[in-house]
Amino acid sequence: MIRTTVLIGATMCCLALMATAEVVKEKGKGEVVYNGSKPVPAEEQAAITEAKKNALARYTADFDSARIDLYKRVEPEVLANLSLYVTDYTQLDQETDKPSKRYSVVIEVSINKTLIENAIQKSSGPTTQPVASTSPADPNYMTFLFVARELASSKAFDTRHNTVLQTESSEHGKEANKITEDGQSAEKSLDKSSVAETSIGGSTVTRANEHTWQVTTVYSVNNTVNSVLTKAGYETVEPADAGLDVEVLEAFKRDFGGGDDISPATRTAAVKALKEKQIRYFALANMDIGLATKDSVSGLMQVVVTVTAKISDLGGKFPKTIASIAGTPYAGLGQDDLVARQNALNEAATRSASELLDQLRMKGIKP
Repeated sequence: MIRTTVLIGATMCCLALMATAEVVKEKGKGEVVYNGSKPVPAEEQAAITEAKKNALARYTADFDSARIDLYKRVEPEVLANLSLYVTDYTQLDQETDKPSKRYSVVIEVSINKTLIENAIQKSSGPTTQPVASTSPADPNYMTFLFVARELASSKAFDTRHNTVLQTESSEHGKEANKITEDGQSAEKSLDKSSVAETSIGGSTVTRANEHTWQVTTVYSVNNTVNSVLTKAGYETVEPADAGLDVEVLEAFKRDFGGGDDISPATRTAAVKALKEKQIRYFALANMDIGLATKDSVSGLMQVVVTVTAKISDLGGKFPKTIASIAGTPYAGLGQDDLVARQNALNEAATRSASELLDQLRMKGIKP
């Protein structure tokens, strides 16, 4: 009875862990060369193992460069405990090529994304120098500000061509005199020919397109970004609580609405306010929201959000950029423009925040 109770308790615990884990699906293909007249069960299992590894490789191929480097640190551990990270699989296809004695199998696996994330987070830090841990009583606070501008209208100008036509002409003549037989009179004649030369020149004028932007602070993605940061262990503070008042926030919106960057005066005012509140890290992201277009493959509406972002360390005398993203596009699909726009914003917020954190982990910068 006790044994049964322990077994049930262990099973329930495993089910609870699986319920809280985030699982993703991925396909993989494995192949082995068999020795006999047909593959034996051990060789078939070896092909399935190779297919699981292939599925993991396909899953991690979508990682950004910093995350790939982080994953390479834990890859030996993941492959050594494959059944822990690849929880189950479904066989989709198999093929036996008798002439070459090759057995291949295609499977769809469930990858425990949460466990891989935990392994990456534990291994974060530089490979050469250990990083001193931060006291829980004195956390390094982070404030993030996402400013978005949406293309309200765009005016394109045709190329203007100026053509200059210049014509030059000249005449050439020959005069002849003829005296009559009586010597009393003379006939005079003139043969003329004219030549015209035409030269064509000009210039081409191309005028840049005019864009009208609608700028706003994207509070709708705050929860998404906050979720990524807090899961990584960072203590986040809302911009208003961190000292960025309405005037400073409006300055950010004005600067981004009129150009591609924030003015030095606006940035200086923000850094001063954050330092007074003892905020260590400042994450700033500018998001360009494109116009909705129809996706040719799915038939859904698609919106692309391009992100330029960086995280600054305000702990020293001068702010220092410790992570950055330059013009990375993220796409979102939806049944209509609004859904596609929100999906694109959420995708951009999640992916850009994760990429910035991966860069911090590579440098050993922990909360």
